[in-house]
Parts: sequence; C-alpha cells; structure tokens
Amino acid sequence: MLRNLIVAPLLLIPIVFYGLVAMASGEGGTAGSLKSSIFGISMMSGGRWVFTVGDFLLLVGLVTLFIEILKAARTKSDAIINHSFSMLLLLVSVISFLVVPGFGTSVFFLLVIMCLLDVVAGPIVSIIAARRDFGVGEEI
Repeated sequence: MLRNLIVAPLLLIPIVFYGLVAMASGEGGTAGSLKSSIFGISMMSGGRWVFTVGDFLLLVGLVTLFIEILKAARTKSDAIINHSFSMLLLLVSVISFLVVPGFGTSVFFLLVIMCLLDVVAGPIVSIIAARRDFGVGEEI
C-alpha cells in the first residue's frame, strides 16, 4: 500500500476533488460552486477573509505539489513510474481543461500548472539527487 502511495501522483487528489465539485455543481455551474464559502473570518482591518471551495482545492494542490517534489528526490525505480503517471495526469488535465464543460476555470488552470511543475521539476530533482548519490560532478 505504501508503494502505491509513492508511485501514484498525489496531485490526483485535488484533480479528483475538482471533478466531484464540477459534477455536483449542476445548474449553478462550477464557477459558482468554487466561490461558495467554507468559512469566513473578520480581520482586525475591518475586512472579512472568506475561504472558498476553490481556495481549499488550491491549498490541497499546493500541499500535494510540495510532497511530490519531496518524493522526486528518491532515486529508486518507483520515481520513474511516478514521473510517467504525473505526465499522464498532466495530459488528462490539459485535455479536461480544454474540452470538458466546467473545467475551464482559473482554479483548474492553476491545478494544471501545478501538474506541469510536477512534470518539469520531478525529473530534474531526481537527476540532481542521483548525481549526488553517485558522486558525479563533484562541484555540485
């Protein structure tokens, strides 16, 4: 089970949550559902900070992106499989953004950008970690 968590791209979690929100939004549309408030806090400045469903999805995306970057530092064969699945997730996300109704929002666009960063940064971090482990390029 732990191996499955290492191999699976964790950015799948906010993408799936977004899909659930998009399917459940119905007549109001996805954009309206993403703007619905989870909670609000009165600030000392007199303003009100409202935390929305879209904000929550982006927060989950940022946390999972951070964990994905940490996972990329592994030099085992699992990392290669993870990079492949991350590329597949990026492909599906871009197609969903362009084609599927309800997925053309700024929140989903930022989730797609997080997938892109995972695809680009993951192999780079893995290569640097592998070079460090094998002592290639002593000046690094």
